[in-house]
This record gives sequence, structure tokens and C-alpha cells, in this order.
Amino acid sequence: MDVILVRHAIALDRDEAKRLGMTDRERPLTAPARSRMLRTARGLATRVPGVSLLLTSPLRRAVATAEILQKQYKALGLWETNALLPDADPTELAPLLADEPFQSTVLAVGHEPHLSCWAGWCLTGDPRGFLELRRAGACGLRFENGLGPSQARLLWLLTPAVLRQL
Repeated sequence: MDVILVRHAIALDRDEAKRLGMTDRERPLTAPARSRMLRTARGLATRVPGVSLLLTSPLRRAVATAEILQKQYKALGLWETNALLPDADPTELAPLLADEPFQSTVLAVGHEPHLSCWAGWCLTGDPRGFLELRRAGACGLRFENGLGPSQARLLWLLTPAVLRQL
């Protein structure tokens, strides 16, 4: 199984959102970020053409990023899960993925440092993040012998600028 971790695109500044009466959960993507994310999604689809499942954090900025990806991948369903919230335990995501066919590719849209912690747990067994995803950046992990700690292999780590060039 391949799991592609995608950090949400750039959202409205926290202070600006607060000034407008929005909670952190409600912060939308900025207009320029939406445009760039569309190009990033095209590049990601070039790098990873077949995806069977798209999971996202329920926070507005992650859902909006996932919806852009969903349009690029067309018939792909979109599932919100609390396992991708910023403060979720990194071990919560693996059981959700266990039901997927092992030859599948899953996109998971979330937040930092959660995604890095999950990748660290999958790569080394330690849930401390040693890599960092830039906003709208992506990371590919491969699981060949089951999901869990120290079971993944890092395939690639790409910035949004590189993804837009693909």
C-alpha cells in the first residue's frame, strides 16, 4: 500500500480569521492558495495517477485542499476523519487504512506536525517528526509488510513548487 500525505494549502492567517470572528477550524484557503493548489494537484496526479481513497481532516482548510484533489482525481470519494486532526494520536490513522486493499494508494490530507509525526512513526517507530511537509507539499510512503510502526519506506518528499512543475 502506498500512502500519500498531503499538507493542506495556505489558509487565512490565524489573526485575520480571529478578527473576522472565525475559529481555527473555519479558516479557509486563500484565493492564491486555491489557484496554486489546483496546479499542485495536477502535478501530484502526474506523479501518482491512481488513487483508491481520499481521506481528510474535517478542518475547513484541509477539506478545501482535499476537494481540489478530488476534482483532479474525478470519481474518487472523499472521507473526513478525526484521525487526521492536528492533535490526533499518530497511531489512529493506521487502523482506518487497514481495511483498504493492500495494493491501493491512499491520499491523506492533514496538518503539521501531525503528518510528520505519523510519517516518523511509520518509518522509525518513533512518533516524532523528523521531516516537515510544506503547505501543499506531499510525501509518499510505501508499506509492504503491513501498516504500523517502522513498516514504511519513504518513496519521496516533494515541495509544492516541485509538484507544480511535474
